[in-house]
Amino acid sequence: MLLRHALRDGHREYVILELQELLPEGYEPVDLGRGWTLEHRLLRLMREDANLRALRDAVYAHGHGTARFSASLTPEEVARQAAALFSFGVLRLARVPLSSRTVAPHFAETPVVAPPVEDLAPLWLRLQVVDDVTDVPISGIKLRIQFADESEQQTTTDSEGRIDLKDVPAGSANVLSVLDGATLDNTLALVRTGGPWSQQKPAKAGTKGRTASSTRVLARIAEHRVTDGETLESVAEMYGLTVDALAKFNWGTSDADVIQHYLLLEVGCTHTDVGGRYVFSSEDVPGLLHIPRPVAVPRVAVEQSHILRVKKVPEQQPYLFSL
Repeated sequence: MLLRHALRDGHREYVILELQELLPEGYEPVDLGRGWTLEHRLLRLMREDANLRALRDAVYAHGHGTARFSASLTPEEVARQAAALFSFGVLRLARVPLSSRTVAPHFAETPVVAPPVEDLAPLWLRLQVVDDVTDVPISGIKLRIQFADESEQQTTTDSEGRIDLKDVPAGSANVLSVLDGATLDNTLALVRTGGPWSQQKPAKAGTKGRTASSTRVLARIAEHRVTDGETLESVAEMYGLTVDALAKFNWGTSDADVIQHYLLLEVGCTHTDVGGRYVFSSEDVPGLLHIPRPVAVPRVAVEQSHILRVKKVPEQQPYLFSL
């Protein structure tokens, strides 16, 4: 389903799509550029109140604040956060087809000249991921860092939940979660950013709690309701996942026979194909698959320490039914 956040530029109309949404027939993808160029184009669009409201709604839908907080963001803040979501591929822009009688210029044809960068001296950036309730640092979380010069680095929190980067480019950075190896059991949700640097010690190996060797994934979880004609393969393709990744996230396995067991008990499948394998139906109850989606934290300032506070996602309860 389209987000229904529409943007207009002259006679042209555009829609904002989720990463997993298929491009509608006749629509054209739009390359917005990156960095300052992207922010400048969004700011230019937001001179129109309707475009500003649409981009605010898109930022709120993928943010961590309240609707009231989102409404208080300045156009510059909206442009920065929206630019991060477009840069990471969390959101895409598509051009709505013109009617046969309409002629209009393409989006942002006017060239954009970036301002001169005066200070490119290498700086530092520190992050720490901690449990929002216990304040215990969380190790083993992979994060992707995108810097102001468009370079990227993938790194992992250490035993103290920390990431210390040196010689980073000037300007702010965007932080994006990495979904490799995600399961419902090891996924953590971002609660908020900020707060004091944790002084607690990490959990020791062999004790209850998170250890330095455990793998954790930062993600938000979407629910997909299955319908007639869908398969694990088609749902995985819709969200840009492999079948193995989708199955492992939901049930911790890629074994075909074990998956059949979970399709019966947790998805509520009741229909089978000619080979006796369960197939999806709109009649399945609860009929839900859980989909991991990346988390983006935009505009993280360098030469500062930042805290990401997380929590364990609610434990999924098996579907109970009677015959």
